[in-house]
Amino acid sequence: MNQMKNVLKIIGRGAVRVLRAVVPLRGDSRREWIRKIAFLTALTVFLCSGYYLMDELYLQPQHTQEVTSSMRDLYISGETDGVDVDEIPEDIAYPEGLGSNFKALYARNPDIAGWLTFKTTGQEDLFEGTVDNPVVQAADNDKYLDIDFLGDKDKAGTLFFDYRNDLTRFDEERNLVIYGHNLKSGLMFSKFNLLVSQNEQRARTLETLTLDNAYGEKVTYKVFAVMVIDADATGAGAFNYIRTEFGSDTQFSSFVDKIRERSLYDFGDVDVNADDQLLTLSTCSNKKDTTLKNGRTIVVARRLREGESADVDASKTVVNKDVLMPKAWYVNQELELPEQYR
Repeated sequence: MNQMKNVLKIIGRGAVRVLRAVVPLRGDSRREWIRKIAFLTALTVFLCSGYYLMDELYLQPQHTQEVTSSMRDLYISGETDGVDVDEIPEDIAYPEGLGSNFKALYARNPDIAGWLTFKTTGQEDLFEGTVDNPVVQAADNDKYLDIDFLGDKDKAGTLFFDYRNDLTRFDEERNLVIYGHNLKSGLMFSKFNLLVSQNEQRARTLETLTLDNAYGEKVTYKVFAVMVIDADATGAGAFNYIRTEFGSDTQFSSFVDKIRERSLYDFGDVDVNADDQLLTLSTCSNKKDTTLKNGRTIVVARRLREGESADVDASKTVVNKDVLMPKAWYVNQELELPEQYR
């Protein structure tokens, strides 16, 4: 017992010495006060930064992955088989046409609109399993920016359709748009930014996107473009990639041509016709990669046609050497403007 008391006394004396060394005390010189305050300030900044990084890179991503994983279990299991659904009312009225594998998800969030899976080949560590998430739709494009599928605060947000897409006429929509965040953790659409450097080998891993419509069929899309867009651009430098309405097939074909012109890669094995449906995935770009303050990295795919194989000849995917970048991209690097911007 006495030995334990002695140990505690030694620890106590040591703690007092440490506190006296770092906490400003009456009698300290002005220089000593400044030194101690500077140290405490630096320590506070260090601890806050450490917590921020731990939260940003571990705590929040872990929460996001846990929610997504639990929702994936509900989706895969069908209705409620083998899943803990204690919070789901037994007498809930499901809307007409809702797919059976979306019922448990709908009971937790009636904004559920589909499930998106992004498939690649090779380089699994870069893209495989990157996107396998529920997709929602709200009355605006703000609701799901910082809340998860269950409505809890989450910086990762939730993948969501543009509110202007009319999902009640899913097959008739010409350009379906889905938004997802760019995060340090690499979740959501973050890894699309690995394509900005025009790495041909990475682009050749892009294969297909599968969108399971909550009120319809499961649809596959082939990637045919990767773009960088300046969301702040106006006038001749602007390109409205989230356009959903087209007055004619000619307008739609012109829209597709503009996408191909801006694509960082030529996906030579994937053509696009006037009657195809597009799926556009949008996330924020990294300024260090694009020089743009408010850039967007966009992956665009077109719907698989009836009877068409989902296979893609990746060898025909090459870097687009004549890619049209945003006007600000040239200005920020003091490069000559292409003819389209003069």
